Amino acid sequence: MSNPTEHIGIKKSEIDTPVLLVDIDALEYNIEKMADHFRKANKNLRPHSKSHKTPEIAKMQLTAGAIGITCAKLGEAEVMAEAGIQDILIANEVVGARKISRLVALAKKCNIIVAVDNPNNLSIIDAAAGLEGVKLRVLIEVNIGHNRCGAAPGEQATSLAKQADEAKNIRFDGIMGYEGHVVDLENVTEREEGARVCLQRLVDVRSDIESLGINVDICSSSATGDYYISTQFDGITEVQAGSYALMDAAYGRLELGFKQALSLLTMVCSRPTPEQVITDAGLKSLTPEHGFPIVKNRPDLVCHALSEEHGRLLTKNGPCTDLSLGDLIEFIPGHGCTTINLHDNLYVLRDEKLIDIWRIAARGRVR
Repeated sequence: MSNPTEHIGIKKSEIDTPVLLVDIDALEYNIEKMADHFRKANKNLRPHSKSHKTPEIAKMQLTAGAIGITCAKLGEAEVMAEAGIQDILIANEVVGARKISRLVALAKKCNIIVAVDNPNNLSIIDAAAGLEGVKLRVLIEVNIGHNRCGAAPGEQATSLAKQADEAKNIRFDGIMGYEGHVVDLENVTEREEGARVCLQRLVDVRSDIESLGINVDICSSSATGDYYISTQFDGITEVQAGSYALMDAAYGRLELGFKQALSLLTMVCSRPTPEQVITDAGLKSLTPEHGFPIVKNRPDLVCHALSEEHGRLLTKNGPCTDLSLGDLIEFIPGHGCTTINLHDNLYVLRDEKLIDIWRIAARGRVR
């Protein structure tokens, strides 16, 4: 819940901390940069909303030309559908009777697509859709190297596609794959070569399925780190990139040309020594699995640890003399997707003034 003293038009320095900020100019730039790339490449962009979980941003992406959005969870998809978004891909498997019942109900409200990688799961979804008179769209997820989910290339993937194509209450739309183990490699050559190997596997599976006389309308890949490689493949039809909109420190290291739109405003709350700066943002405000946050515009400071309520900074070059209790600094989160899931709202700034507060409506919707 926002502070009642916070209102549209106040300065950034008047916003209580810790709080997630969005630089609207940078966000608009990033959305247009990606949309322009896909227009020129004549490919479809289906942005992944798990990176922001916010209907306002999803609608900005759709207005810029995205054909639909991607969600990680059924609960996220329900939020986006409730916000009026019609074309939604759930890029993970939906398993279990309760969730499948919700999936079928959602298919009555919007144009939903779901990932499948198991024949039994496909049969259960087919039967549930039939009971409700729904034709449910599916993509077969293919394991193209990430070794998480997905049918193996070859017989496993093609037989599942054949099953989907023959199912009475399923519309087989195509295939998808996620090359998540290579998309954030900092070495450009390793990232690009790794992505090409994975994407070729996906395109080869498409050819295998089409050789059976089955149409593959969608061949969907991911992510921000290799979007420009994906669009070079004739067989890829769409990309699920998500982090490009807001960015974070991990993707920032790849120097992809997008601007950092997301930051976390935090206040100095202790100065135990001249070399230490302690702030009021810790693990309850930031996630460190992709590295500690970067201190924005302060290369002289490094975050070396996060405790529950505190960010612990050290100076690189001797005593810090210009920060006192109550002063504000900003963090660039190491991982934006999971950091956003910790917060209720995004505080939207233009020219250092608050212009809007967006509810992160899909945060916590992990079921």
